[in-house]
Amino acid sequence: MQDQPKAIAYRENSFYKDGTGSRPLVEGTVPRGYLREDRAFFFGKKLMAGDLSAEQKYQQTGQSSGNNAANPYPDDVVTIPMPITKADLDRGQERYDIYCSVCHGMTGYGDGIVARRGFNKPSPANYHQDRLRQAPPGHFFDVMTHGWGAMPSYAQQVSVEDRWRIAAYVRALQLSQIKPGSSPTVREGAGSR
Repeated sequence: MQDQPKAIAYRENSFYKDGTGSRPLVEGTVPRGYLREDRAFFFGKKLMAGDLSAEQKYQQTGQSSGNNAANPYPDDVVTIPMPITKADLDRGQERYDIYCSVCHGMTGYGDGIVARRGFNKPSPANYHQDRLRQAPPGHFFDVMTHGWGAMPSYAQQVSVEDRWRIAAYVRALQLSQIKPGSSPTVREGAGSR
């Protein structure tokens, strides 16, 4: 009873021919709690082109299939795939202040303390340039998830929901810096639901 034979997972064992104490995982196995079926929510990306009808494509992008004039963000979702409330914007601001403002600054001009102290090659992004005003929220989510240039990925530090909240706050920050009387250059449908 004291010395019972047993197999310890992933340790050497003579029970199986390959010498391991456990079988390899079946290809395509997804750990419990990690199934990411909602592509827009978990990845910030639209469904693949073959997966959508023409009507669904129009609803997601706001464009007919013949109107794809050099879109720099063709795969990024144009609407935030979760409802955004005032509490969500407040949480997005809190997370932005913690993780983003050190480089991008409190107002999003790329003038955070890290940039002012000498890290300016490349400079942190200025959210108020036309390229980023035109960017859909899915782009900001993707950058937070995978990083961009010198910016590292924040996927381990910031939850999926909080990344969407930060993207909504960045959009609000962009809109707050538009001068009164000027028309915003944000693409139609680029805001939150």
